[in-house]
Amino acid sequence: MPKKTGDGGSTPDQIASGERKGSISVIEEELGALEANASERVADGGTDVQPVQPMMLLRKGKQPAGTSAFQPLKRIPPGLADLRPAALNKVVKALIPRELPTPRESVERSLRALDPRIKRFHGMLVPLYWFPPKFLKGPCADMFGYMFSASVRNASKLPFDVTHQALLTQLGNMMGDPGRETNPDSVIPAGYTYFGQFVDHDITLDVTSSIDTAVDANTVPNMRRPALDLDSVYGRGPALDPYLYSFPSSGPPSAVKMQLGRNRNQGPGGPLNGGAGTATPVDFDVPRVLSGTDTTVDANASSFTAIIGDPRNDENVIVSQFHHAMLKFHNRVVDLLVAAAFAGDIFGEAKRIVTQHYQWLVVHDFLQVICGATRVNDAITNVTAAVDSAFRMPVEFSVGAYRFGHSLIRDRYVLNTSLPSFASTLGGIFDFIRVPLLPLFSNWAVDFNMFFNTAHPVAGSFNNARKIDSALAAGLESIPGGSGIMAVLAARNLRRGLAFGLPSGQAAANALGITPLTTAQLTSGLPANEVALLNSNGGVLLQKTPLWYYVLREAMVLEGGDRLGPLGGRIVAETFVRLLKRDGASFMNSPGWSPSLPSSGGPGTFTIADMLEFAGVLVQ
Repeated sequence: MPKKTGDGGSTPDQIASGERKGSISVIEEELGALEANASERVADGGTDVQPVQPMMLLRKGKQPAGTSAFQPLKRIPPGLADLRPAALNKVVKALIPRELPTPRESVERSLRALDPRIKRFHGMLVPLYWFPPKFLKGPCADMFGYMFSASVRNASKLPFDVTHQALLTQLGNMMGDPGRETNPDSVIPAGYTYFGQFVDHDITLDVTSSIDTAVDANTVPNMRRPALDLDSVYGRGPALDPYLYSFPSSGPPSAVKMQLGRNRNQGPGGPLNGGAGTATPVDFDVPRVLSGTDTTVDANASSFTAIIGDPRNDENVIVSQFHHAMLKFHNRVVDLLVAAAFAGDIFGEAKRIVTQHYQWLVVHDFLQVICGATRVNDAITNVTAAVDSAFRMPVEFSVGAYRFGHSLIRDRYVLNTSLPSFASTLGGIFDFIRVPLLPLFSNWAVDFNMFFNTAHPVAGSFNNARKIDSALAAGLESIPGGSGIMAVLAARNLRRGLAFGLPSGQAAANALGITPLTTAQLTSGLPANEVALLNSNGGVLLQKTPLWYYVLREAMVLEGGDRLGPLGGRIVAETFVRLLKRDGASFMNSPGWSPSLPSSGGPGTFTIADMLEFAGVLVQ
């Protein structure tokens, strides 16, 4: 991010050349600068009266094609234990310019009653902001819908009939054929695949539509609130979902943390210890339903069901481990506020801090990598959405463009330095999060230094994502728990787009003023049998190319598979920006807000790697 005049931080050139002071003194100086800037904004009429300010522009640029995605950070952000009391106070002051009201005595007594050891729920008093925002936030916000007009869709969608169902099933099967992927990996770190999946589970959930029946998206409920509010983590809050939480037995009653799980000891795994040696993780799992005594688990009587806000975040090892990291992120923010002797509502402030920093990560890290800075900034500039304005989650996003992530999935990953690489196949990523292989084996705990650019490189082992393209990992053809068409992911995606009547890629591009791909571009580099299929039935798939398939080909042809192209990038970026602008609690509607937790890049910056560092999951 460009350095602002007088922000007290370091320029990208200074960071690259190592012209930095010790991390502790630097963070204290940077926090002081943030505090001064906040005071200046208020003095100028700032945060109390200004309308929503435009976000700072993202740094433009692209990694050279064909290079490794791994770029070690120049500085390790200071951990909670490294911060002296004065620095702690500055962190808290920067994070909480205007704190929530301190819970009154009667509320504090109620908060203690939430503890499962007490469980006095009747007549308790709980701050309303502990609960998720009202589910119906704005007209139709609980429904799916369309981004493009009915006229655009009707003129370009494929007919929903047996012929086109069979055609798309055949195309989907080809996309996962073994040996099709001959391109090198993308420059995208593989962690973005599963961060994207985690985000998807935060904003969309369709439990009613079928790929076998034509459906109007406007009739399909979205069972997730369309906001980046982490209800997949926090559920309905400590008052209604107390099983998600760990209540303090002493100290401030509002210092409520998230429950954590325990690993099944199978030897070393996860990240290395501080001395770069292997270690055996003990709490690198989400909490699970266990039966037995206080010292012994009865595996036969235990379901090992994940006790989390969204069960989909336990469907594979990597997304489950990221959910675990988010639980620890919240807990570390609570620790920060307690260590600083914060007198206000600790849980309420911690949830806000975690959520707004997470929202920042989505825009300034994830979207920049996936869509490119220019497209993200265009969306920030051009999208207008009043708080609580009418909204339907567009299926052109959820069923079309956002499913680009499926093409990033690898057939094999290196999860840590202890697990043999031959073991961690795509099938293993799904199998080792299922009974009887639970709780998570300690040697299957993920070392996220192998998935994101952190300050802890691991002996050259790094997972790059595959190219964004129509060639998918062969392992996706047989998803554990699937059967028939539901086990073939590419065919399922294409058939779902057909059922929803999505517009063609060409029609969507034209509607947005984007030059569509030519037939030569769409077929460039494809195997002969796939080109023949695209040309069959009068070339209908080349004239009305399914939106998801089009977005994948566009990314490969125009961006080398290293990011989304102009149509896919615009649909994805604009959808996320709209979600944030219509959410009155988002950082975009908090004038002057910028991340204040310790980061590797200085004040006003925060990355996924910074979050993982602060959460304490990059080193054991």
